[in-house]
Amino acid sequence: MSALRPLLLLLLPLCPGPGPGPGSEAKVTRSCAETRQVLGARGYSLNLIPPALISGEHLRVCPQEYTCCSSETEQRLIRETEATFRGLVEDSGSFLVHTLAARHRKFDDNPDPGGCPSLCAGPGDWKKCGQRSA
Repeated sequence: MSALRPLLLLLLPLCPGPGPGPGSEAKVTRSCAETRQVLGARGYSLNLIPPALISGEHLRVCPQEYTCCSSETEQRLIRETEATFRGLVEDSGSFLVHTLAARHRKFDDNPDPGGCPSLCAGPGDWKKCGQRSA
């Protein structure tokens, strides 16, 4: 989770807070200056980020209310998040992969702990290997 924290912090500026909904009298800033600054520092083109809040009802990941997240920004965030997630899974899963590979090699070297030098070919050989026929 700690590696995903920077991504969550990146998404926070995209959520400007409660928007001007029905019956809402809250004064909401309609500028995306902070979001543009944060994403610009991360290498995003400022052309991808709207200068003012836009409707997000067409978005899948970013807020579907008023947001500073365009479709292009959302797609790039999705790609970056997927790459980060895959990297985390690969890093944390490498120990498991190496362990399974080592045990697989060990099994290939000695497949039957009962002492049979090779896999039993058929039911007639099971008695020799110390196994009961089914």
